[in-house]
Amino acid sequence: MNKRILVVGDDVLIVDMIERYLEENGYAITTADNGEEALSFLKTRNFDVVLCDIHMDGKDGFAVLATCKALHPQIKVILCSGDVIYATLSKAFACGADSFLAKPFLLSELLHQIKRCLAREQPNNLSIMTMADRRNTDLRPGRHF
Repeated sequence: MNKRILVVGDDVLIVDMIERYLEENGYAITTADNGEEALSFLKTRNFDVVLCDIHMDGKDGFAVLATCKALHPQIKVILCSGDVIYATLSKAFACGADSFLAKPFLLSELLHQIKRCLAREQPNNLSIMTMADRRNTDLRPGRHF
């Protein structure tokens, strides 16, 4: 059975691109345009991973993370944001995020983080912060989010 992923973000084009990419890689995807919609899905459906943007109108990514962990502690949550200051990273992990992706990111990096989360590996926070620091100078080829 395909692993189920909820992708939450208010940029419809980016969410659609992520949805297509992850479906091409064998995942069953549900999308939510905002935090409120994500919360309604979390109350009625089961997911293996939630990928959620932090900054959205209404319920933000931290509210989605808190509800997700309260209702389904086993679900892995990956937060993403272009706001990569230490306070944001620290808050994400303190609130229970399983991983963090700094925007823009390669879709291949997203796939790698999903696989790590599903394998129950804990990412190395130092490497995530190092990735965030070099994100503007990273010229690796690939499809970016």
